[in-house]
Amino acid sequence: MVGFPISFGPIFMEAMAELYNPLFQWFQTHPSPPVAIISDMLLSSWVNTLSSNLNIHHVTFMVTNANSTLPLVRKGMKKLSPSIEQFAKNAVVPSLKSWGIIFNTFLELDGDKMEIIKEEFTEHDRLWAIGPLLPIKAANNERGGPSSIPRDEVIAWLDSCNRVNSVVFIGFGSQISLTKLQMEAIASALEESRVRFIWGIKGDSQNMVPLGFEDRLAGKGVVIKGWVPQQAILDHQAVGSYLTHCGWNSALEGLLGGALLLAWPMQVDHFDNTNLLVDELGVAIRACEGLTTVPDPNKLARVLSKSVSADQPERARAMKLRQAALDAIQMHGSSYTALNSLVETLSCIRK
Repeated sequence: MVGFPISFGPIFMEAMAELYNPLFQWFQTHPSPPVAIISDMLLSSWVNTLSSNLNIHHVTFMVTNANSTLPLVRKGMKKLSPSIEQFAKNAVVPSLKSWGIIFNTFLELDGDKMEIIKEEFTEHDRLWAIGPLLPIKAANNERGGPSSIPRDEVIAWLDSCNRVNSVVFIGFGSQISLTKLQMEAIASALEESRVRFIWGIKGDSQNMVPLGFEDRLAGKGVVIKGWVPQQAILDHQAVGSYLTHCGWNSALEGLLGGALLLAWPMQVDHFDNTNLLVDELGVAIRACEGLTTVPDPNKLARVLSKSVSADQPERARAMKLRQAALDAIQMHGSSYTALNSLVETLSCIRK
């Protein structure tokens, strides 16, 4: 659902359910049909039924983490809006009823929450944490759409920044559109802080930097309109911090890149991710909060400046968590082992 607003979710789920009959017929006529279906959590409500009617197993892939899943299913944990409550009912609850569940997380980060889900919401132990899952770097170079600045030029600019951890990256993903006042507040904060920066914005008429901003800060920063090579930017040693909405994939990319996360949660799981990263783990700093909130430019400027100019305890803890994530996906790491277990479990079904 890249590029679509979060409100598109129910329409997407309804449209995908039209695949039920074609898939059922395909399985019925295939000479050697698969023994299981692995599907996105958004499809769980009807794929559970499909797999049951086909007498095969369904494994749900949760694109979020276990921490942000719990509040959606644990009664009384937090008040849910009507739309989120409906999402939990139609997607999350059916996902937890699947034969198996895959999480894009790792045990060192999320293991305690996975245990709670296992004990309270499933009747089995077929839960696998196989993250962090990120695009292969070679393939990632070919990803993306139109952009105002080629990837190579962006990396060359970062190479010219001689200091490690001296650049702030600002990006809010493909689903978030900032208001004019929010854009102006960020621009003012960047001017006041005088930090070096890369600011990725959606290439539409709504997301426009203030007139004259790019000229005034020429050489100090780069504004990319359209597709942003986010992972390549975050992996660069010049990038020290990342102002982010804390969508789970973005948060993982930031952590793996070694950037200090400056959290500005806006919707759905962003708030739970922020609570985990800021309050529980202490690996991020809360910069702002809310989809329509306009930050105080002076306060935001101080956050930006401090994030690249001083040793932060959050950065030290984030680097430890980064190493734990890297260890998890190495041979014999927890996620590597879990993925092998998943493959072995599915392979045994055929036997």
